[in-house]
Amino acid sequence: MAKIAVLGAGFVTKPAVDYFIDKCGYQVIVTSLNIEDAIAVIRGRPEGTAVAWTTNQHDLLDRIVGEVDLVMSMIPPTMHLQVAKVCLRHRKNMVTTSYISPEMAALDKSCQDREILILNEIGEDPGLDNMNAKKMIDRVKAEKGGVRAVTSYGAGLPAFEHNNNPFGYKFSWSPQGLVSAAQTPAAYLENGRKISVAAEELFDHHWIVDLSGIGSFETYPNRDCTKYLQPFGLDHDISYYRGLLRYPGWCNTMIGLAELRLLDNKVQNDFRGMSYAQFVSGQIGRNNPGNTREQTAAYLKVRSNSDLINRLNWLGLFSEKAIAIDSGTNADLLIDLMTKKLSYGPREKDMVIVRNEILAEFPDRKEKRMSTLLVKGEPGGDSAMSRAVSLPAAIAAKLILDNTIKLNGVWSPTVKEIYHPVLSEMEEMGYSFETEIIKTDIEERI
Repeated sequence: MAKIAVLGAGFVTKPAVDYFIDKCGYQVIVTSLNIEDAIAVIRGRPEGTAVAWTTNQHDLLDRIVGEVDLVMSMIPPTMHLQVAKVCLRHRKNMVTTSYISPEMAALDKSCQDREILILNEIGEDPGLDNMNAKKMIDRVKAEKGGVRAVTSYGAGLPAFEHNNNPFGYKFSWSPQGLVSAAQTPAAYLENGRKISVAAEELFDHHWIVDLSGIGSFETYPNRDCTKYLQPFGLDHDISYYRGLLRYPGWCNTMIGLAELRLLDNKVQNDFRGMSYAQFVSGQIGRNNPGNTREQTAAYLKVRSNSDLINRLNWLGLFSEKAIAIDSGTNADLLIDLMTKKLSYGPREKDMVIVRNEILAEFPDRKEKRMSTLLVKGEPGGDSAMSRAVSLPAAIAAKLILDNTIKLNGVWSPTVKEIYHPVLSEMEEMGYSFETEIIKTDIEERI
């Protein structure tokens, strides 16, 4: 019987643990800062063991890694490197859903020498989006075609019927991850010209897209997609955009939050004895709070009844109530408010959307190929996002353990040996991409 360590018991871990225990019959150690979270994920099953673990408990991590066959790291991305080095020491394979950091990539040779695999980017985004895109690209090449443009969109949103707050958003993954992603630079290609977007300009760089059969959304760039040109086998003179989708209004709201320095996660503050209105007044340089709403509107150069000000008011930032946390960063204050007001109700559904579009040129024709995944969560059950993130990683872990995936080194799932069986099993679980092909003019801009 295989034994797996799942590090972290957050928003998206449960479906993977269920898969390992209920489908594969593995023994699973689940760790968490709060052992009650790990116990809740295991749900009394004898195959599961809950362990309280923090990243500064190095000896405990060493013991856990030493006694398992594979490690799935679902903790914050900055902590993966520590885990990877322990896996290297014990020659244990590792799976994460996070982007490959430069420090992780630097372990490639060591992993090859130790004959282990560290597989990253095997979640929803990154993960399902890139695996499906690579599958589409490989199909075009197999048909003797050339790829002229690739556009990839990903989203985790409230289902249309449960989009019932002014932000158009609810948390189906780590709120801290949202703040981190909001401060990450991006880049994409337009006919071979690299468009770089600084972190502070990320939300200024948005536009509306209409997805046929689904609806209209805002999109903004998602990290630097040019790093996938080489593993995808794409030319540098193409157009390539990889973006996130949100309901309209999100980007201007995030710009407003950034201008109020509410995304700051560096400086620690003492909030005791302070109201939300007093805090916001301080952010806009008003030491004597008056009409905070009007003053904030003037500071942001918008009308006091604008959508942005109404959202901030709905969130509670102009309230005279005492701040609910005693200390923390500005981002901690924001996350506390957002978590309370932007969480899913017990019967509400989330929605995962992945759309890949390719402009392909063949000797006798030009085509636009579209592949779409839209899955909703189960009322009272697992969210669509939790399954979309953790199940690809769980499936890959099983394939590594049964020696179907035989790679060594640091990888993302951009080779058929990984993406084909993972996508096939995800399809059996209801995560199926619907494909449409239409003839088009190659000059069309996706």
